Amino acid sequence: MKKKLIALFGMTLLTVLPAVYTAAQEMDEAKDIDEAPGWQAGRPGGKLEGKAPMINHGRGMPGEMKGRMERMAGPGAMSEEETLAVIKKHDPAFAEKMAGFKAAAPIKYRMLLMMGGRMLAGARFEGDGNMEADAVKGLSLEFDAKELGLKYEKAAEAEKPAIKDGLRAKVSELFDLRLKGQELRIKKMTEDLARLKKNLENRKINKAKIVDERLGQLTGEGYGW
Repeated sequence: MKKKLIALFGMTLLTVLPAVYTAAQEMDEAKDIDEAPGWQAGRPGGKLEGKAPMINHGRGMPGEMKGRMERMAGPGAMSEEETLAVIKKHDPAFAEKMAGFKAAAPIKYRMLLMMGGRMLAGARFEGDGNMEADAVKGLSLEFDAKELGLKYEKAAEAEKPAIKDGLRAKVSELFDLRLKGQELRIKKMTEDLARLKKNLENRKINKAKIVDERLGQLTGEGYGW
């Protein structure tokens, strides 16, 4: 049951990626704000006039965001090395892209690493190579879709139709991938339900035997090892 819950959480985690990605994107763009020349909280001329400086705790990541990401990863998440190895196995180009973020956009890198590790952990526990490949594909598609969304917001009007067409294609692929995941979960649930029904019928048939065995345990008159 625990393994199935991890797998289910891994697929469901895709739904929260856009919001977390946006936060990571914004913080990567602003992570050096407190080092900007002449910046001081509340003093005219600063980039964040009237706002308190952002306090960082280790690796340049704001403490609050770092804590949230670590809690979301939770127990069972794969290590950085394991996650990158699996991503490289199924999508070398995306793995290379992630590696480039490690120095250029560390918050975005850690966010993608956390999401990938959590989703891939579910596939690893299930021992399903197809689920593993789908998790990597889903992570890559979500990343591409969010990048195109950000590009669309900043693009000139003449460029927006082409970007929107590309975004539509990515969203369509994501829809198909999530639909596949839902169908797989329904199939597994149906199989589990069939096993439970069979077990229930067997217990009904063997009621007398089961009652006698339990009675022997409670009275100490049953047979042990």
